[in-house]
Amino acid sequence: MKKTGAVLGPLLRNLGLESGVRLALIRNDWYKIFDEQIASQLFPVSFSDGELLLNVTSPIWMQQCSYHKGEIIKKLSAYDVQNIRFRLGRVPQKKQGIAAPRKTTELTSENRFFITELLSDVSDESLKEAIKKALEKSLTAGKPTESD
Repeated sequence: MKKTGAVLGPLLRNLGLESGVRLALIRNDWYKIFDEQIASQLFPVSFSDGELLLNVTSPIWMQQCSYHKGEIIKKLSAYDVQNIRFRLGRVPQKKQGIAAPRKTTELTSENRFFITELLSDVSDESLKEAIKKALEKSLTAGKPTESD
């Protein structure tokens, strides 16, 4: 039996979703990778071909980060980051406290069609069902509101 990563990796790559998934993983782990002082001054914006673009809050922080570019790349190497670029931009602040649960919505016919098409080439039924459940959960999760 193949590991999930061995199956999903090529699937994500073929669908052109690998960079987006890596960016989401980096964003999710951001405050685990860096301490709060640094993580609150820069934030990952995009990831493509091994290069991560980071928004930085100020020119002073941009200069500081450029001095420590090698160390930053080293910390992000587990996410296949090979290079980083900095630009001035908005950096979201870490949310404190417990987030309110998101409202769920119904699965649309377009979403059902998308799931069916996406899974049409997956032959392993248990893997197909696991991916289907994950997609349905993701697509029916409510969008966060301004207060979230």
